[in-house]
Amino acid sequence: MSELAVSLRKMKSKGDKESVLRFLREIMKLIPPSDDFGISLSKKGVHEYVLDRNGVVVISLSEDEFLPFFSANHKRIELDKIPDDVLRDIKVNWKNILDQLRDYVLEYAKLDKKYLKVADEINGVLFENL
Repeated sequence: MSELAVSLRKMKSKGDKESVLRFLREIMKLIPPSDDFGISLSKKGVHEYVLDRNGVVVISLSEDEFLPFFSANHKRIELDKIPDDVLRDIKVNWKNILDQLRDYVLEYAKLDKKYLKVADEINGVLFENL
């Protein structure tokens, strides 16, 4: 978990693309082993950038012109293809991202108790950086 704290401190101080990507890689390591969890990184118009344990997915929503339905498309992108404005959002919204991660880890801890310790460590990182 100290890797998460180090990567967060580096991202907050440097704020360059590489430090933000390192922070995301550390988060990916902690996401529970389930396809049910995805951390919202940023929303830009109809696109939402979501981090899961396999990387980043861009979800695009559109409303049908004649029907009251939404449709969604998704596309997986490499971490280094995340747009600069989304990277800036990640740097600013790091607390929200870690809050989401902690909540998912606590949910998964109902199935696997070892994740309670991971949630405590995430809380520690949050409190150190407030």
